[in-house]
Amino acid sequence: MSIADLPPTSHLTALGLHPSDILACELLRRKAGHGVWRIRKGGAWRVLKSFDTPGALEPKVYALLEDWGIPTLQVYAHTEWSLLLEDLEHSRHWRLAGKADMSRAETGIAVADWYRCLHRAGREALERPETLPPGLHAWVDDLTGETLSVAGEKLELTGKPAWETALHNINALKARAQACPQTFNYEDFDRENLALSREKNPLRAVVFDYDCFTLGAAYSDWRNVSFSLTGAARAAFAEAYGPVSETERRLDLPLSTLGGLLEASRRANVPGWARPLLEDVENGVLERSIWRALD
Repeated sequence: MSIADLPPTSHLTALGLHPSDILACELLRRKAGHGVWRIRKGGAWRVLKSFDTPGALEPKVYALLEDWGIPTLQVYAHTEWSLLLEDLEHSRHWRLAGKADMSRAETGIAVADWYRCLHRAGREALERPETLPPGLHAWVDDLTGETLSVAGEKLELTGKPAWETALHNINALKARAQACPQTFNYEDFDRENLALSREKNPLRAVVFDYDCFTLGAAYSDWRNVSFSLTGAARAAFAEAYGPVSETERRLDLPLSTLGGLLEASRRANVPGWARPLLEDVENGVLERSIWRALD
């Protein structure tokens, strides 16, 4: 890949990089809104994440987590446009999680430690909301009668009894959810976003990539992690994390379904993971979960 395909020179120099110093580069990912590259400067490898517009939330989230003592990948430099991060492929301390890791008990324990730290810090930080970065908000804020009406039209749900029940009760569901203790939510847990320490005694975890970082109830993250871990890792995570709120669980079920369908409606094509959510609208699962949450 050509150096010319990297972000503008002004963005690189703000990070302490000069194009002539970059000996190799590889595009890792290009999505709407940002690009990610692996670059080599001298003998050091780094990951460069650059955003299409200034003021992206993710650099602010890295700074926020550092302020609260939550482990992250090392940040070598950041601007309002870009991040220069530790490269897991060449890190002496961390490695990307593999498929087998997702079923190991030690992984579940390490992930639970990271999330307990995240949620404890989030609860404390929300006592001083003026310290939070602009743009960080609760994920349920995106669920409104207007946004769900548009989603229903896109997904051909308009007029279905469960969908109409959701539209009529979304404000009540949100009010109850936001009355629960609020904290930081990662919201996007997956093997591709999980780093594990090369040192195994004890194994430590860092969850990275904060594109979806938001605010909400702790159970939302608990559900997200439990879905991705399997076997001994899932059981160890649940035990190490500790008890979760039954009230949060009941509210999360319909709200997470609605959040998933809203996200699916914004895609060019309905993703495969949204099919079970659409079935829940048809088979009564969504409607029953709404009434249980409001009981």
